[in-house]
Amino acid sequence: MPFAFQKMQLEAGSLFALISTWTEMQLIVSEDAATIIGYGYSDEIAGAFSVLVFDWEATVLIPKEELDIPPGSYDLIRDKETLYACKEQQAYPLADRPVRVEVVSVPEE
Repeated sequence: MPFAFQKMQLEAGSLFALISTWTEMQLIVSEDAATIIGYGYSDEIAGAFSVLVFDWEATVLIPKEELDIPPGSYDLIRDKETLYACKEQQAYPLADRPVRVEVVSVPEE
């Protein structure tokens, strides 16, 4: 059976519940958007994406107005209850929040 979905947009009540390996994720902040990319999703989440979308790539979308972080690329580190976006000896705490996740099919060429 061919995969019916090529693009999905989902809502999650908790950013923290989606990710199991923060070191495999990166926060990208631009002037008008903030996204988290990478492959650190929990096994259950990644498995669900794989059942629905062939060769998927997912992006967590965070409203830019909710972040007070300068533009740039940030590593993500979680310490018990707090998530930090880190870059050049600076660490910005990020609270858990509802997020949107966009999952798209990216077939290999």
